[in-house]
Amino acid sequence: MKELKIKRVLPHTLVALLTVFTISACETATTGSDAQSTSNPSENMDANGKYQKPVTMTWGVQTAAASKLLDNETWEDNRWSRLFKDKLNIDLQVAFTADSSTDAYKNKLNAIIASGDLPDVFKTQDTNVFLQLAQNGQLADLTEVYNKYATDSIKEYQKRFADSFKGATIDGKLYAIPRMNDNFHEAPFLWIREDWLKRTNSQPPKTIEELVALAKKFATEDPDGNGKNGDTIGLALNKDLIRQNHASILGLVSAFGVPGRDESMFYRDQNGKMTFAWIQPNMKPALAVLADMYKQGLINKDFTSKSESALVEDITSGKIGMAFGSNWGTWYPYNNVYKKDGVIVRPYPIPTQSGYDYKIGIESNAVGQMTMVRKDYKNPEAVIKMLNLYDETVNYSTKDVYDKYWANEQYRLSPIYIDQPGEVYAADLLKAMDKGSSEGLPPAAKPLYDYIAGFENGTLAKDDNAFGTWGQMSKSGSLPIVLNKYIPDKAIVQSILGIQRPDVWLTNVASLDTLTITTFTDIITGTKPVDYFDTFVQQWLKAGGQKSLDELDKMYPAK
Repeated sequence: MKELKIKRVLPHTLVALLTVFTISACETATTGSDAQSTSNPSENMDANGKYQKPVTMTWGVQTAAASKLLDNETWEDNRWSRLFKDKLNIDLQVAFTADSSTDAYKNKLNAIIASGDLPDVFKTQDTNVFLQLAQNGQLADLTEVYNKYATDSIKEYQKRFADSFKGATIDGKLYAIPRMNDNFHEAPFLWIREDWLKRTNSQPPKTIEELVALAKKFATEDPDGNGKNGDTIGLALNKDLIRQNHASILGLVSAFGVPGRDESMFYRDQNGKMTFAWIQPNMKPALAVLADMYKQGLINKDFTSKSESALVEDITSGKIGMAFGSNWGTWYPYNNVYKKDGVIVRPYPIPTQSGYDYKIGIESNAVGQMTMVRKDYKNPEAVIKMLNLYDETVNYSTKDVYDKYWANEQYRLSPIYIDQPGEVYAADLLKAMDKGSSEGLPPAAKPLYDYIAGFENGTLAKDDNAFGTWGQMSKSGSLPIVLNKYIPDKAIVQSILGIQRPDVWLTNVASLDTLTITTFTDIITGTKPVDYFDTFVQQWLKAGGQKSLDELDKMYPAK
């Protein structure tokens, strides 16, 4: 991989953070108080690979609404920390905890970077931070320890998710363990309350026109059966609009051929020209639909100030009939609806619009969450050994062990893990369900089969893991929609934006992102007319957008 050109003109905050971090790191290197060990770590291992002398590892914990601590466990003392101690003689110590579903984790990590006192192991989803830390020499080069200690099973993941590992590699050196997943699971779906469909005698909408009609029924009739008309929400939005959160606009704009996704969706159009999702002319009719729905009262009026937690409260309390969202809806937030009222909120393919080929935007597989090790950590191989143990425990053990260490979000207690790659098993599971047997499935797929079968036959009807898995992986789940419709329809568009980022884009991305969300909000709420979109496009191009397109055209040349 050629040497990366990363930005030299950084947002002021990040410049300050990294400047302080670099100075602190240099001071640490000068003292040599925590220099990386030059001795052979194998000398401290027994025949089973367990350290004979304890190895300490500090880590930054990403908490989230989905995180669960069970059986009076804590982040410091839990099933995974005890397993790593028992099997590897690794003592885990929590450096800090922060919520990753908000900006709390990002802000905390920025403060830690500024202090120069990074934990031994930590994560980031910010490609800019990962690049800067790697280029500034603050991350351990994991290439050698990965090659030496990773099991054959882990190395198979590297083959399966080659793009992910490419994204974690700079100048031929592996500086992180990537997320290891295919990003087509990011595709949007339309999630609809099953009881509201029945109560209004309706069918899932297949077109945008039918979507609007259903939203009108949901918002003006009595779909919740409380005896009052007009106290419900037809289609929900949240204030971030273009993020892959619950109630984004991603699915609706996709119907108009716009493969939208946050601020990173650059791609080549049908003529081979580099372009950007949110400046497509097809956005105008999409925004016009949303503006008309908002004017009619079919969309929640307060979406401009609705935090995700407040939106989830509305979903849970039964105020919202449908929303666009990602494949994990039955894990969160629609598991709350099921637990509270026994009501299923089900995923459906996005409705389409006559005259347009629908397009769905996803990130490049080269970007995503990175698990990193600070450069001066004495035992970087410990991370690889933990990854091996995670893989063995979750993917090659009994169902009881799987349930203990993976189910109920327990995998989050491990400093490093492989995201359950459900899409890898989806096709196999569909075949297994057709024949009614899990025989021949990979070890990690068998518990998924059991969850689906158990939910459908009622034996696991109240199990969160069964409901979540069923909503993703069953025949009526979200991932089969991708496999059997989105992909065959050639609707998936992957962003061209990999790990290389133009300086001009990195400098202006925050302001361009704000400009996009603000403009779309103003148009939807009627503060500005739909035709103002043309002004927005010119503003976006002048504010660094055109230069970004030009630089990306050189950085990612057409094949």
